[in-house]
Amino acid sequence: MNDRDGLQGFLTFLGAGLNATASIIVGLAAGKSDNNRAFLVFSAVFLGILGISLFLVVLMNRRRRPAADPAADEPLAGNENARPTTYDVFLSSPMASLPSDEDYESHRLGILRVLEALERDCRFKVYYAGERRPTKASFERPDVGAHRDSAALRESARFLLVMPKDLVSSSYVEAGYALALGIPSVYYHQSDIRLPFMLRQAAQYSPDFPRCKEYEYQRIDDIVRDIEESGTSLFD
Repeated sequence: MNDRDGLQGFLTFLGAGLNATASIIVGLAAGKSDNNRAFLVFSAVFLGILGISLFLVVLMNRRRRPAADPAADEPLAGNENARPTTYDVFLSSPMASLPSDEDYESHRLGILRVLEALERDCRFKVYYAGERRPTKASFERPDVGAHRDSAALRESARFLLVMPKDLVSSSYVEAGYALALGIPSVYYHQSDIRLPFMLRQAAQYSPDFPRCKEYEYQRIDDIVRDIEESGTSLFD
C-alpha cells in the first residue's frame, strides 16, 4: 500500500467515525432541553456533512487515478474478486463497547452461532475477532487488534454486521471501511436502532458502492434462520 492509499484509508475510517458519532448525537438530543437539543442537532448535522464529504473526496480521488497506475488495486463495486481474499465473510459485532463482561460473554455466544451457521450452511471461512476471546480480559491491546482486524477486512469478500444495542462501536467504522473497499454488506440490528445515515443509504449513493442490505432482528435465531434458508444468496 502506498502513501496515497494509506491517506485514503485514514480518511475513510475518519468519515465513518464522524457519521457514527453524528447518529449517536441525534439520539442523545431527544432527551435534552430546547437549547441543548438545538446545539446537539447542529453538531450532528455538521459532523454528518463532514463525514460524507470525506467519503466523496476518497471516491473522487479513486476516479481520477489513471487506469494504467499499478497502484489502482481498489475493487469496483460488487466485484469482490478484484482483490485477493482470505475470508469469505468478515463478521462484525460490538465487543469492548458492551457494558459488562456478562453482556459480552452472552452476546459472543450468539455471534458464535451465526459464525457456525455461515460455516455449515454456506461453507464460508469466517473472520470474527471474538472467536478466540471468551472474556474481555482476553482482549488484545487495542493497536494490535485494530491492525489485525483491518488486515482481515481488506482480505474479506463479504461483510456482516450484527448490532444488538445502540452503542458507540468500532463496528460502524468497520462497516464504513467495508463500503470503501467495495465489499457487499448485510446489516442486522435491533428494531430500536437507527443505523448511521451513510450505512442506511449506501446502496443509493453511487455505483461505486457495493450491494448493501439492512434487516431488523429480535433474536439471534432470526439471523441463523435467514442463513439456513438463504445460504450464500443472503449477500446477493
